[in-house]
Order: sequence, then structure tokens, then C-alpha cells
Amino acid sequence: MRSIRRELESQRDALTNRISTSTRSTQDDDHRREIFKDPFGMASITHDDEVVAAVVDTRARQVEEIDRALADIDAGRYGICRECGEEIPKARLKILPFATRCVGCQGRLETGLGRAA
Repeated sequence: MRSIRRELESQRDALTNRISTSTRSTQDDDHRREIFKDPFGMASITHDDEVVAAVVDTRARQVEEIDRALADIDAGRYGICRECGEEIPKARLKILPFATRCVGCQGRLETGLGRAA
């Protein structure tokens, strides 16, 4: 369990650093906006900002999932499916260490979401 914790903490640190780097990059673009008065240059910067915002949002959600997994480790419920209560296979946790559902329950959830859409 310690190796899983270390891996999760390492992933969280890496994601947090990437978020900080992306945020600084966006702030640099704000300075470039003041320099560019070309509408095409502004459109390009705006598009880049939107891409960065989407990436930062995805990374922030991943950090939240990792934090939940670390809380589950602390509470002694890590690796237990939240739907059926069965143990999540180690192979799944190795690939997706913040998984909260076994493959079967996750599949049923995704199938249900697909029908609702």
C-alpha cells in the first residue's frame, strides 16, 4: 500500500506542477495580448488559452481523483468497489490507481450514461 501511496503522491505532485506551469503560461499570454493588436494574433492566443484552460481543468479533476484515492487509503477502503463492495482487481488499480469501481460496475455505469444521452 505504501508504494501505491507514493505513486499517487508522485502523480499528484507532477499534475500540480503542470497546472502551475500552464497557469504561468496563460499569464504570459496576457502580457502578449497587450503587445499584439493584430486580430488574427489575438484569435490565436484566445484559442491557445481555451486549450490550456481545458487541459488545466482535466488535470485538476485528476488531482481530485488522486486525493480521493489517498483518502480511501487512509480510511481503509482503497481498492473496494463503491458500487458492489467487491475488491477491485490489482491489475485495474495498477493501470488506474484512483479507480473507485470494479470493471463490471464501471461498465454498467457507462452503459447507463450512454443510454441516457
